Parts: sequence; C-alpha cells; structure tokens
Amino acid sequence: MIEQENTRIVQHNGELFKRGALSRKEKTMKQRLHGFSVLAAVLAALTLSGPATARESVPFKGQSSGVVMAVGFDPVAGIAYSHVEGEGEATHLGHFTVTGNVAVVLATGIPLGTWTLTAANGDMLFLAMGGFGIDPTHGFGAFTVVGGTGRFKGATGYYQQIITFAVPPGTADNIRYSDVLTGTISLAD
Repeated sequence: MIEQENTRIVQHNGELFKRGALSRKEKTMKQRLHGFSVLAAVLAALTLSGPATARESVPFKGQSSGVVMAVGFDPVAGIAYSHVEGEGEATHLGHFTVTGNVAVVLATGIPLGTWTLTAANGDMLFLAMGGFGIDPTHGFGAFTVVGGTGRFKGATGYYQQIITFAVPPGTADNIRYSDVLTGTISLAD
C-alpha cells in the first residue's frame, strides 16, 4: 500500500486502485508510528553516544513521587511544556530529588525531556527521556543516562519508569504522580 497525503493507493493484481481518505484511526496510528520511530532513533543515538568503555552494569531500582506542573503551550507547534519536581529513593542514589522538563507533541502524544536526579550529597545523574501513554492515568518512560557529576561522572545506563498520575494529564495545571524505576547503571571506575 502506498499512501499519498490523505488518500490511499492500493495495488491489487498489478493494478493501482485509489481508495478514500484515511480514517481517523489510520491517521492516529500513522502519527503514533512516526512518533515511536523518532523516539527509538533518539534513544538509540543517546545510548550509542556514551563512552565505549566496558564496565559492569548493576541493577538500578527505585521509586519517586512529586508533581507535574504545566508551564506553557505552543499552539502553532502543538507542544505542551511541563516541569517535574519530586523526590524518591533508588539504589546507588539513596534519597534523591528529581527535576525535569518535558515537551509533549500533542499530535503524537510522545513526551520528550531532560531530567536530573540529585543525591543527598549533591552528586547528579543527567538523563534524556522519551515515553508514551498507557492509559489516561498511566505512562511509560524510557530514560538514558547522558552524564553526571561526582560519583556519577562518566556513568552510563538506562531505566524504565511506570508512572501513575492522580488525574489524567491535561486536566489540571498541577498533577501529583508516583513512579517505579527499573534498569541498570554503570559507574565510572
């Protein structure tokens, strides 16, 4: 099947047939597949851009909670901006604070952002994230370690986050959340 704008061209027995406009469901799926392709490319690039040294990966697990605050909306680009603040507990961090800035492309529903986890002693872990919604009050986040300070300088790794929102995103300016983190991290020698 070949798609041209909002019309489908279907090939059957060597002949091309023009079908009607794409349905709303087909348009949504096309947008989501494009968004997932962009997310996969970004995460792959970030993962491959880390140092090429072989280090032992160790489990990274934790949980956090806090608030997601709406900070802006670009109606031309269709992007909603938010800021995240919270705290939690995780292996290799202990008690930590979290801050993040996220942009959600409304056409795809894909959030992309940057996060900082700060340990009690001030050491920081810098992350890039992408994700998608699971249902109105749950989401999935994929986080790639892109740097750090102190004991996290030169760290690499990846973790997944399942997040639960108190109410569906977009229904309030400040939304409480809680999440669970699971992945691996490699610390520099």
